[in-house]
Amino acid sequence: MLAESPITKTVPQGRAKEDRFVRFGDDHLTIEDKSVRIARAVSRAAAAPLFNLYTVIVIVILSPDQLGPLLDSLSAVMICVVLMVTMPVAPILLSAHRGYTDLDVSEQSKRGKFFLFSVGCYALAWWAYTTLQCHILAVLAAGYVGVSSSLLLLNLRTKVSVHAAGVSGPGTALIYMYGPLASVVTIIWILVVWSRVVLVQHTLRQGALGIATGAIVTFAVYVLMY
Repeated sequence: MLAESPITKTVPQGRAKEDRFVRFGDDHLTIEDKSVRIARAVSRAAAAPLFNLYTVIVIVILSPDQLGPLLDSLSAVMICVVLMVTMPVAPILLSAHRGYTDLDVSEQSKRGKFFLFSVGCYALAWWAYTTLQCHILAVLAAGYVGVSSSLLLLNLRTKVSVHAAGVSGPGTALIYMYGPLASVVTIIWILVVWSRVVLVQHTLRQGALGIATGAIVTFAVYVLMY
């Protein structure tokens, strides 16, 4: 039952029903100063699925001639929306709706199955882009498979930041493909780690580990496949 879930136990009576679907891991914070508000805005806007979508849109705009003979810009983006944005978060949304976890999956012990499901979604995206001869996005999807698999293993030891890995992975892909000008994305990396620390969702070490994991694994994938 919802009233027995570990998330809704801490919700004041009368708010459980209205909050159960939209609760984030930082909702417990009672401080509402400017830094917290900014950190929340950064954290929400740079969530891994959204940053994935931003990256694909950038690639489609900058490299429309590399989408292959079968896909146009819209269809390339829609495959991303379905397989790399919507499907990976669907179980989390359902779990949050049922009160089992929050939208950040803050409890380390509950994250494994969501990582595993995401790996399957990204592998399906890799297969779809490969089958449709869209090499540039197939490599990006392969990078997501590698990063998510690494996060799954690292989660056994520490609560590594998915937000941090979620911006450094695709950010590294953009730098690899488009050169030094794309390194402006590293500013976002710093902001995301700062936001997760301010919101008490991760330590600085966990944020740095997320950045390193996303960057190193993605770089290796691009060296091997791009």
